[in-house]
Amino acid sequence: MNIAESRRDGNLVVSPSGRIDSTTSPIFDRHLSGVIDRGDINLIIDLAQLEYISSTGLSAFLSAAKKIRAQGGRMALAGLNSRIRLVFEMSGFLRLFPVYPSVDAAVSDQI
Repeated sequence: MNIAESRRDGNLVVSPSGRIDSTTSPIFDRHLSGVIDRGDINLIIDLAQLEYISSTGLSAFLSAAKKIRAQGGRMALAGLNSRIRLVFEMSGFLRLFPVYPSVDAAVSDQI
């Protein structure tokens, strides 16, 4: 898994690629915690390059969402392919986050 970051109109775009599984989810969780700790609380998670996510990976999203909401921020998901979307849907996580087809759509909605 690789994690890239970029800024778009006051939002931090975090773009993991590859797999978020039992091996890489602690890395992703620490990365998101570090981002939030430094004050970035308006996040767009771009999942367009994500190939796989496990239940341990989902827990990193939940943990980050709780921290962000406690600080008055928002977290949105963008670019979910059909397999990743199905995992989020089956776990009930789609109800927890605004979901957009692309980062551009998320940015234009001014999360």
